[in-house]
Amino acid sequence: MKINKIIISLFISLVSSMLFLPSCVDDFRVGDNFLEKQPGVDVNIDTIFSKAEYARYFLWECYEQLYTPWNQSMNSSIFEALSDCVNSTGSWTTVPTYWYSGNYSAAFESQGRLPFGNIWAGNGQTKGGVRQAWQFIENIDRVPDMDNAEKERLKAEAKIFIAARYFDLMRHIGGLPIIDHAYIAGEEIAEGKGRGTIEETVNFIVNLLDEAKNTNELPWSLSSADNAVWAGRLTKASAAGLKAKVLLFAASPLFNNDTPYSTEKPQEAVEKRQVWYGGYKSELWTQCLQACEDFFNLNNQNGNYYQLVQPASPTEDDYRSAYRQAYRNRGNSEKIIEVHSNIYKFDRWGPGNLPGNMAHYGGLSPTLEFMEMFPWADGKNFDPTGLYDNDNPSNINIYEKRDPRLYETMVVQKEGFKWWGIQVDIWVGGRFDKATGLPEGELASFMPWGFPLFKWILDFQHIGDEAVQWPYLRMAEMHLIYAEALAETGNLSKACAEVNKVRNRVGLVNIETANPSLSLTTNKANLVQEILRERACELGYEDTRFFDMVRRKLEADFTKTLHKLDTYRKDGVEAPYVDGEAYPSGFRYAKLPITESARSWWRPGGWSSKWLLEALPIDEINKGYGLTQNPGW
Repeated sequence: MKINKIIISLFISLVSSMLFLPSCVDDFRVGDNFLEKQPGVDVNIDTIFSKAEYARYFLWECYEQLYTPWNQSMNSSIFEALSDCVNSTGSWTTVPTYWYSGNYSAAFESQGRLPFGNIWAGNGQTKGGVRQAWQFIENIDRVPDMDNAEKERLKAEAKIFIAARYFDLMRHIGGLPIIDHAYIAGEEIAEGKGRGTIEETVNFIVNLLDEAKNTNELPWSLSSADNAVWAGRLTKASAAGLKAKVLLFAASPLFNNDTPYSTEKPQEAVEKRQVWYGGYKSELWTQCLQACEDFFNLNNQNGNYYQLVQPASPTEDDYRSAYRQAYRNRGNSEKIIEVHSNIYKFDRWGPGNLPGNMAHYGGLSPTLEFMEMFPWADGKNFDPTGLYDNDNPSNINIYEKRDPRLYETMVVQKEGFKWWGIQVDIWVGGRFDKATGLPEGELASFMPWGFPLFKWILDFQHIGDEAVQWPYLRMAEMHLIYAEALAETGNLSKACAEVNKVRNRVGLVNIETANPSLSLTTNKANLVQEILRERACELGYEDTRFFDMVRRKLEADFTKTLHKLDTYRKDGVEAPYVDGEAYPSGFRYAKLPITESARSWWRPGGWSSKWLLEALPIDEINKGYGLTQNPGW
């Protein structure tokens, strides 16, 4: 089979023809000192690798393709919008149009504007970069004015990049073609290499990461001086941490199970073990555990460079500040892999502020179910029993004394909580309900389910022109990955200790102490459930919850009807808050099912386990180089 006969756009233009390349590669979005673009002239591959400066730019362009939802997914939405934490009203996105409606199909996937559609064929923003990374690895030794140490370091960075892009797609569709070099026009593809098994795919990714991790020239972390310019550059820690993240997904029930996730036709991908391991393998959890321990041991050997950002003092404000720095700030001790693919100017919801723009049109709207995941400030799980649809006789304010991360994630009715510089009044009849007296009069569109988004966009008052990074992997997630692997391998007490490192950062007491009825040091099922809840609270709006629901096959959470919450003043007043007046003394709450942008999955017969993985584009399968379709599509 000749490559020039079947241009494989699949898998990020892995093997598409690329004989001539422009030298005007995109900026390397790291630190605050961005590289300037080169004059736009067409050059061939020999020219690119004739000079160190050109070769570096060639790799920096690959960095541009590292995953961030702010430019690569679902036509300006995030995968979290398919979870139970977010329900989108963004009619321009693919979420309500294809997914909520149940209209998604393999034919639509070929259009390249679905969840990860642009990885198949590109959409003008991204070429994926994998083939380019292989070209870099294969040609960098030719560069005359670069020393061998730098060449080896850059090769290792390119390998981590390839591994990350493979993982990005693996968690959407399963096993992938194993492309281990840059194909050229006319090169024959070996028979049977159209799509690898899930085991081959995971091993391929892990081997790349091990090779990078074992490269002496690749540093564990960046120095303070380098971090000021190169924050976001891949390191040994990036390789070691990503390995644990990949193995967590591989060991989870989606792939690692005695039964395949779907029995719908076609079953060829199941029979060829491209979407499962063919049975349950306990050693996969052991491998994940070992990868976590390797990471933490290496970190210890390197002075524990990577650490959770800690609060300056044990106050709610400082807990919030530490959490905000952890996910948002560039180049701090929390970031293991951070992506700087674009500079977003935070000008309310202008074109430069994609998160704000998405939130402004309802594309990132938090649900009641997400609000309920956050515990009380004393660490006890939030129990809504008896709190809704009555006169709230105990006068419980459900928004006071909660996990500080709740206030950093969504806007709630809390005394002293200001958004857009004004006291929040999301009660029915308040300014946040009727959007009167606020700039542009657009507030109502932010909160269709009762809670405007706070994470990423903050309050629009205390942010200026910022270059936003994406936390592809940070230390909080490493502790939670480790906790899950410990739980699955039987060490529940130590698993709780890892969870507590994340909770304690925001002032929450130990999880097993706060929730004794769950018996978390002896009940594995309860502990795993709590780890998943903790991941949702800590990593919300970081495209984590949806993939947790997928890998853990949480079909009950996919099919449950999601809700909004209306807040009312108990004194019956339905009017905006007036500065200087007494804060209302009590509230009552009404729980309502979401009907706008409702999902077909919530209806009887609307859900199928096929939804756990997406379809392969029909036009790629029809090219005849060995791709199989996933079950149900």
